[in-house]
Amino acid sequence: MSKPLLLLPTVWATVESILFSEINFTESHSGRGLANAFRHAAWNLLIAKNCAVFTSNEKALGWAKFITDLHEDCFPNEPFDNQMDLHNNQIGRAVFEELIHQKIHSKKKMIQYLMEKSESAVGLKEANEIQNIKGELIYFNS
Repeated sequence: MSKPLLLLPTVWATVESILFSEINFTESHSGRGLANAFRHAAWNLLIAKNCAVFTSNEKALGWAKFITDLHEDCFPNEPFDNQMDLHNNQIGRAVFEELIHQKIHSKKKMIQYLMEKSESAVGLKEANEIQNIKGELIYFNS
């Protein structure tokens, strides 16, 4: 492990993302719905936020991408689910970047912003629709 200082904040971000999903959504975060989309975005945002205490924002974002991409590689889903997860992971990192640029550093405000963003999430039925969605959370809409 080349970045031992980032391991504990990453594990804590994992726990937090699950807790925030369970607090804010009635559906399961392990499904294919909006709670799952939110959890993936929150996971990336929180990894970056927690790890930025120990490194630069840029390196924290790179670490968040590395860890969450590795997770997707090690625990493969159906192609549609994998594409959704990668998309929502990227949204979480983009939200972190956007809020840091706006000088918003409060974790509470970051999660509130992500919750507000989840209101405009797009429900998809097919994988080929993903490429048309930019900047929004996506989930499977059966």
